[in-house]
Amino acid sequence: MLKNKSLREFGYNFLGPIIATYVTEVNKQLRQLASQDNIKVFHLAREGYVFEQAFDIVNSEHVASSYLNVSRTFLFRITCDIEDSWEYSVKHSYKGTLSEFLKARFAFTQENVEEFLDSGDLEKVISLPEDFEYVCRILKANQESIRRVTSPTRDVYLSYLNSVGLTDSTSTPVLLDVGYSGTIQKLLTLLLKKDTSGIYMITTKSGQIVVDDHVASINHVFKTDVKMGGGYMMLDRSMFLESLLTAPNGQFVDIIQNINNESFHFCFGKQTYTQENFTDLATVQDGALSCVEDCIKHNIHYSVEEIEKLFETFVTHRNLLPRATWPLFVLDDAISGEGNLNPLSFFGL
Repeated sequence: MLKNKSLREFGYNFLGPIIATYVTEVNKQLRQLASQDNIKVFHLAREGYVFEQAFDIVNSEHVASSYLNVSRTFLFRITCDIEDSWEYSVKHSYKGTLSEFLKARFAFTQENVEEFLDSGDLEKVISLPEDFEYVCRILKANQESIRRVTSPTRDVYLSYLNSVGLTDSTSTPVLLDVGYSGTIQKLLTLLLKKDTSGIYMITTKSGQIVVDDHVASINHVFKTDVKMGGGYMMLDRSMFLESLLTAPNGQFVDIIQNINNESFHFCFGKQTYTQENFTDLATVQDGALSCVEDCIKHNIHYSVEEIEKLFETFVTHRNLLPRATWPLFVLDDAISGEGNLNPLSFFGL
């Protein structure tokens, strides 16, 4: 009982005000968009699991809203044969063999990798982004082989996106996520050949981004024009947020369509401690959602400065993080080849 009380109170006091401020501002921005009847909100990736529930609390305008199974890794893979995607999938830092890179960054199997690469390339050690041009040459040389593997999955995923209304030419999709550079949004814009809009907590650059003749409109709530390591605490220590804003499943990595009833089966990657013990995290999230409800009920609002101070105070003082929450601060970073990360250890708390 004491453990659950501690977890719930932490969720209410730390996560609650952050989420409440974000979804309230999102709701305000949506009201300012034109032709609201044609707006549909999609909550992205694992963070969307909580955002969907929080948005439903504040969504007084009854804007259509749904959770979207998506991940950077999955989009990297199904667009791997499209040259315009490489600036998003290949430039992110990585050190290791080319074989391991293709498996970690794109979730290709060993069998796929051996089909794409000559034996001499398999153990080639790369360092990104320095070796960006080299990796792009390898992808270009194996483009047709990659396309044979990726196009069937891409077709199934496009069917899924159509089923949830994301491909509807008469509607404007609005994507919600923590941030930061809008990679998922840009890849969806490329994949769908359609303008998209995104509203994030924090962005490295807000504005109109041209993606293959279409526009990804990127907006923020807390801060923009910030970069990792630049001193903005909510970005530099965003691992604390990402650890708590996650779904019961691991990273979305694949999709299969049932040919009998056209339903979709989703496949997920490895689980961390958090997913294996999701009851504890659910208690934290319940506390946060209770705070969102109270903020709406009693018309409580926080300024951006108050949220920034709240966040900085908690993530720089281990004694403010209840002992029961410590195991929950873990997230996988396979995309960079780093395995699991623990922000408590990473930041020396």
